[in-house]
Amino acid sequence: MPPASDAAVRRRRLAPAVILGSLALAATALPVTAAAADDAPEVSVTSDTVPGTTTINGYRNVGYYGQWMANDAATSLKTLFTEGAHSGTLTHLNYSFGNVAGSQEALDTARAAGVQGLDGVKPYTCFISDGVAAGAGQTETAGEAKTDFVRAYTAEESVLGIADTKQQKLAGAMNQVAQLKRINPDLRVLVSLGGWSWSKSFSKAVATPESRTALVQSCIDIYLDGNLPVIDGRGGPGAAAGLFDGFDLDWEWPGAPDWAQEVGNAVDPVNDRANFLAFVQELRAALDAREADTGREYEISAFLPASPGVITAGGWNDPELWENLDFGNLQGYDLWGTWDPRTGHQGNVYGDPEHNWGLGLDTIVATYKNAGIPAAKLNLGLAAYGQGWRDADPQPWQQSGGGITGGTRTWDQLQSAGLSYTHERTADGAFNATYGYNAETREWFSLDDPTAVTEKTKWAIAQGLGGVDYWQIAGDAKGELSQTGADALRAATPGPVAGAEKTVCAATPIWNARTTYGAGDRVTLDGKVFEALWYAKGTMPGAMKNSPWQTEVDCAVDPAAGQPWFADHVYEAGDVVVYDGVRYTARWWTRGDAPGGKHSPWAAG
Repeated sequence: MPPASDAAVRRRRLAPAVILGSLALAATALPVTAAAADDAPEVSVTSDTVPGTTTINGYRNVGYYGQWMANDAATSLKTLFTEGAHSGTLTHLNYSFGNVAGSQEALDTARAAGVQGLDGVKPYTCFISDGVAAGAGQTETAGEAKTDFVRAYTAEESVLGIADTKQQKLAGAMNQVAQLKRINPDLRVLVSLGGWSWSKSFSKAVATPESRTALVQSCIDIYLDGNLPVIDGRGGPGAAAGLFDGFDLDWEWPGAPDWAQEVGNAVDPVNDRANFLAFVQELRAALDAREADTGREYEISAFLPASPGVITAGGWNDPELWENLDFGNLQGYDLWGTWDPRTGHQGNVYGDPEHNWGLGLDTIVATYKNAGIPAAKLNLGLAAYGQGWRDADPQPWQQSGGGITGGTRTWDQLQSAGLSYTHERTADGAFNATYGYNAETREWFSLDDPTAVTEKTKWAIAQGLGGVDYWQIAGDAKGELSQTGADALRAATPGPVAGAEKTVCAATPIWNARTTYGAGDRVTLDGKVFEALWYAKGTMPGAMKNSPWQTEVDCAVDPAAGQPWFADHVYEAGDVVVYDGVRYTARWWTRGDAPGGKHSPWAAG
């Protein structure tokens, strides 16, 4: 097998280049403190929405998002979801990554060096710190706390146009996710644990029954209960409660050989497989118990390897594991890359025995399906980036001058690379792969363009798969690829995943605290459409009595069933509502008077 890429650790988290072995990779309480515009008061808003599984025509459309990308305005959540097309096209967002702590010695050393967020953290448990890894494999105490919940966003940077205040406990990218769920309340958000750079401690964390229990409890404590460490005045108990809908497990890779590991990873080839299964079983049991208490659904997904050896080593194709996983995201990229000077396909549909050990999407999917894994639980991975070579010839599988600087370019960057695309097909006309070539620069890229996304999505559907996923959506800021995939899913016959697609009134503009609204203007927020009754700026719809906003439509309600009564709506004589299952007609002008009772402005029937 070829060696790992020598690209920087940070870059490899964006699109790692270890062959076959690396992820290129509305809540019960969403605390969003609104820093009001103009003279409007601050409003602390929580959502009582209990989201279930969301699908597009019976399929999943999953996007990974590296939290470090939130610090760049070009790839912020605001840009992707309010200016790009990701809102309404994704069913799941995998927020990447969470880390697992290392040894007591590593924790003590980091505390002594002044790393914040480690108070009370035990070895081999979930944590969030502001520690910085000194280099590859030195990640036992590394974190993204400043990005996750400390950094203050200006109103201009914010999804809802709400500036973070000094007093609020949740700021940063996590608060932007909370705001994101206000404009797309059916979006499921999972926290992805591990990744290429942060899988070092997983093996030791699941090695004993005691350590597995501690890991499960710590992950739930931080990401579901929202008990964040206190850093620079942010965080604290319950600061991020209700933000996440479950976990995506991205351990790279249990039990696998050294060539598939980041330097320094702990690995137990004999016991990792059984220990990983035991951990997932315990996590599933804990989430099931939580579901029974709260009525809210929690999901567990996983990032799945492509190499047959890595799959077997970790037990990724063990049906018993899949009794506890809701779905998994197949590695459909990095099948070939710039660690080899020959150009080649990183995500070809059909394996070719003459190249790359015959590996293709067909062989990967077959490895799981032949082991008895339900196809509906599998998503096909698509790349929002390209593997690139320099001094190359136009055709694939030719010697080149080696990889371009950094090894990869995002889909957005490739738009200005001057590439001429070739959509390679088999002898019988079936799509196989896309590659691009610039004859002037002699750069050659293997990538997924919109044609590849459409064709691969259709292929995944024909295989009975439950959907597709993308690493990572920050490389496709406009949402061109995720929109293309969503279109292909909607055009297909209904898929195998339970859960109906829910409308979020996408045709109506999203409310923004920085926008001035006049009487009659309509906005959407929290899955409802609101209409301004008079001038409004900075006042959040549905957040205060005598609001300038009235609720017009609950987007989740079947129009044939009739809209419910809204306390803030101005009704005229003849208006019809549904209240406690009974239809009522307004007899005169009314606002705030619930149907029923003596002298009511409402008549039943």
